[in-house]
Amino acid sequence: MTKQEFLDALRRMLNRELEADEVADNIQYYSDYIDDAVRKGKSESQVLAELGDPRMIARTILDVDEQREQQGAYYEQADTVVTEDEDGVYRTEEYSEEPGEFGPRHFEVKASGWKVWLILILVLIVIVGILGTAFAILWKLLPFLLIGAGIVWIYHRVTGR
Repeated sequence: MTKQEFLDALRRMLNRELEADEVADNIQYYSDYIDDAVRKGKSESQVLAELGDPRMIARTILDVDEQREQQGAYYEQADTVVTEDEDGVYRTEEYSEEPGEFGPRHFEVKASGWKVWLILILVLIVIVGILGTAFAILWKLLPFLLIGAGIVWIYHRVTGR
C-alpha cells in the first residue's frame, strides 16, 4: 500500500460520517505524519505498517467524534506538548480549541537537577523560619492583644460608639 492509497482509504471511510473540513484535517494530519517519519529515515512502507489499517484508524476517529457529540454541544480539546531545550528549560505549549483561546500558551520552568532541589529546600527553610519566628512573637503577644481587644470592646459598649 502506498501513502496515497492509505490516505484515499482513510478519506473514503471518514467521508461517510464526518464533515469535509474534519476529513481534510485528519487527512492532512496523517499525510504530515507520514512525511515527517520518512524524513527521519523510515521508509514509507515501514510507516504505513506501523500505522496499520486505515479502516481501523477511521473507526477510531469516528468513535471519538461520536463520543464528543454525546458529551454535548460544547467540547474543549487541549493538547499539551512538553519539550526540553539544551539549556535544561522545559517549555509547555498548550493548544486549546476553547472559544476565545488562541494557542499556543507558553510556560517555562528552569530545571537543572539537584540544584533546583537544593534551592527549593533552602527557600522552604527560610519560609518556615520566618513563619515560625512570626508565630512565636504573636504567641508571646497574644495575651496582651486579647486584653487590648477586650478593653476596646468594653469601651465601645459603654460609650455606645
